[in-house]
Amino acid sequence: RTYPALTPLTATVRRKPSTTDGAPFAALSGISLPVTLTARAGTLESTSTGGFLFTHHGYSGPAVLDVSHVAVRSCAEMGAPARLVVSWTSLNDKDWESALGPRGSRTVLTAVAAQLPHRLAEALIEFAGIDLRRTLSQLTRDERLRLIDILVRCELPWSGDEGYGKAEVTGGGVRLSEIDPKTMESKIHKGLFLCGEMLDAFGPIGGYNFLWAWATGRAAGLGASHTQ
Repeated sequence: RTYPALTPLTATVRRKPSTTDGAPFAALSGISLPVTLTARAGTLESTSTGGFLFTHHGYSGPAVLDVSHVAVRSCAEMGAPARLVVSWTSLNDKDWESALGPRGSRTVLTAVAAQLPHRLAEALIEFAGIDLRRTLSQLTRDERLRLIDILVRCELPWSGDEGYGKAEVTGGGVRLSEIDPKTMESKIHKGLFLCGEMLDAFGPIGGYNFLWAWATGRAAGLGASHTQ
């Protein structure tokens, strides 16, 4: 079985059988920033730190592409969507507690926007149920902890993926255990040599999949020539 890998994820919300609303974060389309993103589904888990991009349909960027295979497989193999959890900055709970501590008339928005794009800061504060005009000294402890949780462990809503049309590679394929690693010949069908995306292997974004295709292609070609 194969599936699209290194593909953008969508976040449309279906209200009625015949209508589909835009992505919950559609207003943030075009904003990009470095994040740490984790996709988790049962025993499947992948974490990536890198670029994240809000799109009109959902999310893209290297961090999203690198963990998308867990999301895609969770629906196809488990029938339940993976959890996507994002840490919006490199700051941890303790760092944010310090940044959001009472400081005179400084607002919550000013403190959060010092670390994040302004529109995203507004969206996350509102998602936490906090008025954008509130000052840090007016925050209750529960509000502060709720906001920190969103900043460090925000669960992203998502609904699907953009499929093979946008996928960088194909996941799945022939098991590596069924291939002779020296010649790339199938152990099941003699005389059949396989390489690249035909095999159940792929790497993160960044050229690794080209290298895999070239290296296994060369090995398969040499293997096939030696059988003649």
